[in-house]
Amino acid sequence: METTKPEIDPYLFEKQFEAFQSFVEGKSNVPFVSFASHPYTDMQEGYKYEIYRTARDNLAFQAWKESDIGSGDIITATIESIEFQNNNLVQWQSRYGDEKRPHHPLYDAKNSEEKTTNIEQCLFNLYHKSNVNKSFNDLIAIFGKKYSLIAYLFFIKDSSNYLPIAPSYLDRAFELLGAEFKTKQKCSWGNYSMYLGLIGELKNMLAEILSPGVSLLDAHSFAWILSAQMESENKLADVNEYLNLSDTERYSIRKSRVGHGQFRKELINYWSSCAITGCKTPGLLKASHIKPWAKSEALERLDLYNGLLLSPTLDACFDSGFISFNDSGDIIVSDKLSENDMAALGIHKKMKLSNIEAQHCKYLAYHRGSIFQK
Repeated sequence: METTKPEIDPYLFEKQFEAFQSFVEGKSNVPFVSFASHPYTDMQEGYKYEIYRTARDNLAFQAWKESDIGSGDIITATIESIEFQNNNLVQWQSRYGDEKRPHHPLYDAKNSEEKTTNIEQCLFNLYHKSNVNKSFNDLIAIFGKKYSLIAYLFFIKDSSNYLPIAPSYLDRAFELLGAEFKTKQKCSWGNYSMYLGLIGELKNMLAEILSPGVSLLDAHSFAWILSAQMESENKLADVNEYLNLSDTERYSIRKSRVGHGQFRKELINYWSSCAITGCKTPGLLKASHIKPWAKSEALERLDLYNGLLLSPTLDACFDSGFISFNDSGDIIVSDKLSENDMAALGIHKKMKLSNIEAQHCKYLAYHRGSIFQK
């Protein structure tokens, strides 16, 4: 049993998401803005939503009554919620022999009134009672530790809270994202809860980039594509530099990713005020990377000289490429920013960085070449 809560490494997530975005866009030449709207992710993973709807229609558990327990109708509906065309979330086919099908006990129960009653009571409790821990253990008692089947039965109860599972692929995805967690041969309610928590964490990280509409199933699909497709096509991000850093260095990078932590503190100590206006109110100042975080190498993200402390207006203009600076620190204003807008924003061509050192220049050169709107 896991004793510590596993966590996704935010740096590894960001690098793999960048690789994921390039991967899916390369498959269809369509910009990726959401899972549902992108042709590749919808084609590859959208079928899970259809499986969910079909399974629930076949199961129709909302109409079950306690008087149905023992009739065999609940078992029949459960079989129908598993055995239908294109359902690949659980291996229900009989090509390996009936007894090897994970839901074989459902068929076996038909020969015993007692077994039918016991199984149907368990299934009724799963879909109509709130003690999910007990239901999980009861399903293990019926089917054995058939993780994929049990997770599937939970999934069709409520896809907003539960997910299917493919242990080998999901375990590899967690490894790629820096989470020390395994599901293979660890079928238990505690393990399943941690698995759902990790996918939930992944969902929240995706939502920060895309939109609040990201679902648990979208996060599941992201993890699946990483391990089941991108790795086999050698399309994962190269994170060897980061993985070869010491634990302390990696920790510093992760901390700087979350709210710019130590990086922001160091910029405040270095600049003491806005690098241009002299504004000294810390709450109004933005810690801005010169070479953007997403484009920087691991150690560049922590480099003091890859940062400016700017007032919000100047920070927005700098990040968007409407202004930049030469190697002497003099402001350069894009032709795309009109004189009227410059005046409205309080920007003029005599502005200059209050301090500049040689170490800043390589980052400013990158900004002028790749971010500045000429």
